[in-house]
Amino acid sequence: MALRLLSRGASRAALALALLGGATPSPAQTAEGLEVRFELNDAQVKGRALSGVRVRVARPGGGEAASGETGADGRFVARLASGSYEISYSLEGYVPYTSEATEVRSDGQLVTVSLSRMLEATGEVPRDVRIILNWGSREDQVRDADSHLACACADGGRHVYFRNRVHEISGHKAELDVDDTDWGGPETITLTNPASGSYLYWVHDYSGPPALLGTSDLVVRVLIGSQQAGEFRVFKGLTRRAWRPFKAIQVTGDGPPSLLRFTEDEIAEGQDLAVPLELQPPDSAPGSWAVGLACPLSVLVAGLLYLVYKRMRKRR
Repeated sequence: MALRLLSRGASRAALALALLGGATPSPAQTAEGLEVRFELNDAQVKGRALSGVRVRVARPGGGEAASGETGADGRFVARLASGSYEISYSLEGYVPYTSEATEVRSDGQLVTVSLSRMLEATGEVPRDVRIILNWGSREDQVRDADSHLACACADGGRHVYFRNRVHEISGHKAELDVDDTDWGGPETITLTNPASGSYLYWVHDYSGPPALLGTSDLVVRVLIGSQQAGEFRVFKGLTRRAWRPFKAIQVTGDGPPSLLRFTEDEIAEGQDLAVPLELQPPDSAPGSWAVGLACPLSVLVAGLLYLVYKRMRKRR
């Protein structure tokens, strides 16, 4: 347990956003350091690049390391020394976002950030919730990470995901706004006028092995109204295909929703890996990795045996 908690603590300082990008560096940047490319997009409109986003990179508690704005393609490039940075993103009409522990690790690092529009721009109310998922874009990372949510109501269609993108009943609504299937994200679920009760959210690795969630730089952000309620980064040791970044979104009466986090003891017990059995994808059950790997192997063996059989028939 102690080792697992230690790896999670270290992962909170790791970068959890990545996607293709590229732009002209600001004049303040030098030719030295590692190239880090940022791409900014809209959390609710797939493929909408955001230009004019102000990006400021600073050492935690230190001075500015780089700054500039995204171009027409939503991209910005900086050269930075390796290490941990606080990076803020701001654009008029969008909720500002600050990533407190973005780790620069390698040259050509790719970062994606999805900004959410202000409530005034969407006509929504302060009780509404948005859950935004971003993840990595390298070939060795998960290609398709999916957002799942179980509504607090008892309706049979309460499970919201790519096959059931809208759940609307009795005045409340949960909707998967964006479903991204080719790296990076975003995947965004919005709760409108949420009903009382607990909403469960989790991420599922749809692509399957060999890529792992734990190596795919997952970041989940929760916005309640126009305020960021929490940011969660996947821990590096995760090999399971389902992960719950937080315990629940709790709604009581007509008050604002609240974000419930797992305690360290609950994480140590593996509660953040537990998805309700009736909602859990069949291939994310314990032992599914072995089954997933065994099936392709069995097909390969069967194919080889068939080729041997054909060759023996020819010899006859």
